Amino acid sequence: MTPELLEQALHVAPFHQWLGVSLRESGPDGITIAMPWREEMISNPALPAMHGGVLAALIDLTGFYTVLAAGHVCTSTADIHVDYHRPASRESLTARGIIVRIGKRLSVAEVRVSGETGKLLASGRGAYAMKG
Repeated sequence: MTPELLEQALHVAPFHQWLGVSLRESGPDGITIAMPWREEMISNPALPAMHGGVLAALIDLTGFYTVLAAGHVCTSTADIHVDYHRPASRESLTARGIIVRIGKRLSVAEVRVSGETGKLLASGRGAYAMKG
């Protein structure tokens, strides 16, 4: 899949549009997706920290599109695991996805989410059901 087609596919989902995600890099070795900070993403106003569900969604969609960028077609998320390392607070995020395994029924991608300073904020691994 070309970077242009991948970017178009990324923006089909209204939720992805709301998140404001954009494709920064793509290739068979992995992809990079950027997401801007939005005040409506705060779950803890005292910090203010981004809601963990938003970080999980970024990890999930980055893993899914990592499989697509590698030239494979997946249909849905079969499983996802997320680790939160530190709060995401008032900064744009970058998610880097790499392929762990491409299979006939399930493929696996690993994702690392960093803030503007490069510090690791969250990481995760998703398993994606393959079209078959």
